[in-house]
Amino acid sequence: MLGKLLKYEIKHSARYTATIYLATLAFAAVSVIALVFNSTWLGVMSCFMLYIAGVASVIVTLVSVIKNFYDTLYGRQGYLTFTLPVKCSTVLISKLITSVIWIIVGFIVMGITLLTVFLYAKEKSESIFESFLDSFLVSGLAEMLPSGLVIAETLIMFAVLALLTVITYVGYVFFVVTVANTGKFQSHPKLFGALLFLGIFAGVNTVSNLLTENIPLTFNVATDRVFFAFADMFSVEGTLLSYGIGGTIFSAIVAGGLLALTGYIMEHKVNIK
Repeated sequence: MLGKLLKYEIKHSARYTATIYLATLAFAAVSVIALVFNSTWLGVMSCFMLYIAGVASVIVTLVSVIKNFYDTLYGRQGYLTFTLPVKCSTVLISKLITSVIWIIVGFIVMGITLLTVFLYAKEKSESIFESFLDSFLVSGLAEMLPSGLVIAETLIMFAVLALLTVITYVGYVFFVVTVANTGKFQSHPKLFGALLFLGIFAGVNTVSNLLTENIPLTFNVATDRVFFAFADMFSVEGTLLSYGIGGTIFSAIVAGGLLALTGYIMEHKVNIK
């Protein structure tokens, strides 16, 4: 049943994001065409629109996650959703997975746009980049770069941290929208939801920052390895990068608790309009 729900969720939510993604890909194609035919004005205009579309893809995706969750659970479609022969927890999991997928896609699309703009600018300013690269190599900094395996492990770790951040955001949103559709809060759900989200975000972030600063748990990158250490970010020697992860883990745990509470509220407290 979870597979069927995921298929429906992806198909249904795609209508919110497909247009902006297609527009972004279209601008990217125009940028490539401009580069091939050496059309400066077309390239500049397409890169400008591409950058806007890339940023918009993330914003539209984040907004669509909220809208889709509200419409399918607490709007008119909510009657159908809550009468499905599945547990509310299963519905919630399907929406969580779908939302995370779309947010990741949104950031990937934005990344592609920024890369396209960068490559276009690089092609038009090749001499500047070559001079910079020569200076970089001459200075000997290139020798400080980590190995390919270290770079890959670092990217994987930051991808995991980014995934936890996305799940945290979705957990906040699902909890806020659900609570805003219970009892007396239904009279002003948007206002209450916005205030609750800001309160949770500010409170958790404050505690998260304090934990990051005071809990000696870091992810570290050296030239020859990556490793975790129970040490302050500024006390680990011989590293290229040291990143405190205590706050990120705390935020993810809070989001997990809020998601569990969301499932309980959906099961016992929600009033469908």
